[in-house]
Amino acid sequence: MIGWFRVIVRGNSMSPTLRDGQRLLARRLRRDPRRREVIVFRVADEQLPHRIKRVVAVAGDPLPDWLVPALPDMSHVPADHVAVAGDNTTRSQDSRQLGLIACRDILGAVPGAR
Repeated sequence: MIGWFRVIVRGNSMSPTLRDGQRLLARRLRRDPRRREVIVFRVADEQLPHRIKRVVAVAGDPLPDWLVPALPDMSHVPADHVAVAGDNTTRSQDSRQLGLIACRDILGAVPGAR
């Protein structure tokens, strides 16, 4: 799974960074995701083929304060997982609703999405 692939942004969860309908190139990752990186991942039992969110915590990091109530039995992000959030905090699902994202479900990263 080396190389680039195309994705289309669906919804406004990453606004203002990314727009609904915007076409992007993402690069398949051959390494662990990094904090603040915008990733493309799949979510089981979803109608959308992928989601696009920003990594807010990686394996070993303490859970962000806003995530602690949703995962009360956890204090740190476990190995091979990341916590994610959208840039548009009023119109986005994040790890409170989606749970922690397994690294095996990450399809790639969007270079240059700051």
